[in-house]
Amino acid sequence: MRIVLADDHQLVRQCLRMCLSSFPSIEVVGEAADGPSAIEITLELAPDVLVVDISMPKLSGTEVTRRVVAELGGRCRVLALSMHGGREFVEEMFRAGASGYVVKSAAYDELVFALKTVMEGKTYVSPAVAGTLVDALVRPGAGARPEPELTRREREVLQHVANGLNTKEVADLLGISDKTVHALRARLSRKLGLQSVAELTKYAIRRGLAALE
Repeated sequence: MRIVLADDHQLVRQCLRMCLSSFPSIEVVGEAADGPSAIEITLELAPDVLVVDISMPKLSGTEVTRRVVAELGGRCRVLALSMHGGREFVEEMFRAGASGYVVKSAAYDELVFALKTVMEGKTYVSPAVAGTLVDALVRPGAGARPEPELTRREREVLQHVANGLNTKEVADLLGISDKTVHALRARLSRKLGLQSVAELTKYAIRRGLAALE
């Protein structure tokens, strides 16, 4: 089983590599410390599984998952490994195309079991967060409104604004005009019913598009 590890903490990657290297059937073939690098390395190496954190610099693990699944489909499974156990984070990763979700408080044995499970084409969810999904099924939409669908460009603008970039910085990073960024922000505000940067940031964190500080 060929694995790529994507986490912005070097110590976490080193610990995961040491743990997984003790299993003869598992080989860590690449590592990434931010979202764009995770996509680049995964597309280049086409591993069996990408293990990705949600809170990644520059591009969230959620967006990384969307792009990897869009490019590689079933050739590469995505397993989320995150400190976040909230329902919104779990649901968003599965909407993006992840095959499994493991919390970082889990034991290494659980991670290995999750890897084997997704490799078999099945879905894995840590017992620590499974209850939140069951609750959502038992009481679907209780007190909640459906989340609006965002385009890829809207998600990118939302993430960069939430990460503190101004209009010009977002425009330069995405290769678009300041006017286009303004238009996209206005469209986001209408769709989400949110006006301030603080409100947009909270929403981005909840959807797994920006990291908690």
